[in-house]
Amino acid sequence: MSTGRINTEQDYEEAVSYIQSIPRFADNGKTDGDRVISVKDRYELAGRFQRYLLGRLKEKDMTLTSYSPKVFHVAGTNGKGSVCAYLAAMHEAMGKSAGVFTSPHLVDIRERITCDGEMISKEDFARSHYVLMEALAGFNGGYSATAYNPVYFDHLFFLAEIYYAIKRPDCVIWEVGLGGRYDATNLIPYKSVAVITSIGLDHTEILGDTIEKIAYEKAGIIADGVPVITVDKDKEASDVIRSRAKAVSAPLTMVPGYRDIRKKLSDKGIDFSYKSHYYNNATLEIVGRGVPAPYQTENASLSVAAMERVYDKDELSLELIRKGLMSMSWPGRMEQIEEGVFFDGAHNISGIEAFVDSVETDRCRGGRLLLFSAVADKQAESELESILKKRLFTVIGLARLTTDRTIDDGRIRGLADIAGKAGVKAVIYDNVYEAYEELNKIRRDNDILYVCGSLYLVGELKAYIAQRG
Repeated sequence: MSTGRINTEQDYEEAVSYIQSIPRFADNGKTDGDRVISVKDRYELAGRFQRYLLGRLKEKDMTLTSYSPKVFHVAGTNGKGSVCAYLAAMHEAMGKSAGVFTSPHLVDIRERITCDGEMISKEDFARSHYVLMEALAGFNGGYSATAYNPVYFDHLFFLAEIYYAIKRPDCVIWEVGLGGRYDATNLIPYKSVAVITSIGLDHTEILGDTIEKIAYEKAGIIADGVPVITVDKDKEASDVIRSRAKAVSAPLTMVPGYRDIRKKLSDKGIDFSYKSHYYNNATLEIVGRGVPAPYQTENASLSVAAMERVYDKDELSLELIRKGLMSMSWPGRMEQIEEGVFFDGAHNISGIEAFVDSVETDRCRGGRLLLFSAVADKQAESELESILKKRLFTVIGLARLTTDRTIDDGRIRGLADIAGKAGVKAVIYDNVYEAYEELNKIRRDNDILYVCGSLYLVGELKAYIAQRG
């Protein structure tokens, strides 16, 4: 990539190609050659690089700290993306600009880095990537004994830092990629508030095999004296978060889980009761778009509580809160793709349970069909068993994903056996595209087709539908 004028398409494609070649995770801490370091040491090395990067940007008056935006840091197992989307929508309602860094993307890598609801442009992506590569070269030249090569997520995080330093939005919302304690986003120099969404068993091979262990990793984003908002749903998780907050004198606010929130569901949306810091018991509303998602009342409550910790009452009126919540849109979360077709990215047991709760509210006048798939490191069998408990579906389509992380043919057949034993017709398809087309063909006017099990599944089908036109 040249240092002069950006050749938008060519330099963008080169940047994406480079990033796609980066390892997704550090292999047992391995970085360069045969040198192996711990996750903690790698995190500290990333922190050294960040300080170097911010120093380089400061020379160009391009750092986030130079203008002090509001900073929201969001961790948790389920609901992180929705909370980020609610926060961004409320900022928009207030007339404030918001940068949002999320993961994963569904179709386009630029979905991960947005500002004011727009993906980073190809030109800005290419330019930020170039600045990052230049900084990496300078850092490794000065610290040859500790060469640093960011993994995939870390590279995009640093790229986003550069972009937001250029754009200077009023607030930046950072979604944790994995865990929290040693996640790259925990390197942000300061934060206005930390939000921890519901915690469940996911990525257990990395974060631990109990709720307490996972909560400990998520609670790592809690900083000295910085307000923290979380959900009081799982005692094991709540106790860990409460203990961490107390240890660092972080003011703690807890909102109830969605099953404990008073709410009224309709085809148009959900009215729910929220115990506001400013407005006592307020009635708020979120949009259902065909099938209400009760779990979103929990995510909306977390978001409003975070906003009330950051902004004064005279800035954050109840009218603006309501306007923001009603305008929120987040792809892949009980998203209506067409009449009678809904995509949900639920991909772990707690997410699947929330998905099933939503399906039960759909007022379906016909039958329900399901397209299900998963990646290899998920508990696909337990997830499908959880779906089948309520006997909501009459037909289940199964297929492997195109990603190399997909479950194999043997597990697909095993899933079909689980459905058969539950008395549900299961059909195995060659691929998810065929499954989607065939299930739509047999779907009658009053039937509903659901797609769930993986964000990869949602992403592949959204890309396929867009290409198909």
